[in-house]
Amino acid sequence: MKNILPFFIATVFALTSCEPVYKAANFQQTANTHRLIAVLPPKVIMEIKSAKEAAAIKKQEVIESEKFQSALVNYLNEHQSNNKIFIKAQHPEETNKILKDNNVTSLAGKSYQNLAVLLGVDAVVSSRVSLAKPLTNGEAFFTSLLTGYSTPSKITTVDLSLTDKTSGKMFWNYNWQTGGTFVSAEKLTNSLMKAAAIRFPYKTKDLE
Repeated sequence: MKNILPFFIATVFALTSCEPVYKAANFQQTANTHRLIAVLPPKVIMEIKSAKEAAAIKKQEVIESEKFQSALVNYLNEHQSNNKIFIKAQHPEETNKILKDNNVTSLAGKSYQNLAVLLGVDAVVSSRVSLAKPLTNGEAFFTSLLTGYSTPSKITTVDLSLTDKTSGKMFWNYNWQTGGTFVSAEKLTNSLMKAAAIRFPYKTKDLE
């Protein structure tokens, strides 16, 4: 028993001390060279299974992607105007227009470095959002489903990454999970960025 206890304590400490964040060795130096970034359309996955309603679910995922993209850009630019962070985020309409004009309809298999060059920014934000339920017009969405669906988990997951244009490498990543419920993409974004704030590389106070 005496031998097991120290091992148990060490295991618990290791699990609770582990942060869901990746930072390259030079992440702050890389971030400090940036002034304009673009938030790419997030990959949104609705954790709702209904083969007969695949089209409706896919449509909802597109809506949630647009909402989350706009909410994140608005959050970043609001904090930039308050001098809390030093980078500006490209307007999502401009980002999406450039992508559309260059026939980029999917980000799958695309080089984030090439996308940063295409968009004329110093870095790009890529993200994957797994939603337990819709954030936008949720009641109307469920009402529109003609068939039953499997009950989704109550876990919402967001994976957020920053890729540098010059090196083409990801220099920061944050994976966030929550069991909370949200009524909008803005509420989700605020909770996400509040959790990520202490680890975020663009804080004005860190600018050298």
